[in-house]
Amino acid sequence: MRRKQEPLPLPDFASEEEEIAFWDTHHPADYFTEPADLIIDLQRSRKKMVSVRIEEELQDDLKQIAGKHGIPYQRLMRELIRRGVAELKGQEADARRANRRRQPAATT
Repeated sequence: MRRKQEPLPLPDFASEEEEIAFWDTHHPADYFTEPADLIIDLQRSRKKMVSVRIEEELQDDLKQIAGKHGIPYQRLMRELIRRGVAELKGQEADARRANRRRQPAATT
């Protein structure tokens, strides 16, 4: 009879990206022995599940691009949204600065 191996200890991850890279090259069966061990602590995550409807062709494009980079397409979508929001925030800040420069200085 084959003896059941003890699970390997999980390393401490400095970031989510580090953890993702780890699981890309390691198998969960080496680190968990019981299905209950696979329960994720949802309190750790600061992400919120949302539902977005997109065209099938756009989803296919995202999957193809993500595949070329070796990442899940949902992660690519999240990064593209993050970049778009950062760009919009920057544009809004630029517009506010431009408006302040156009306004005449208040005189007392």
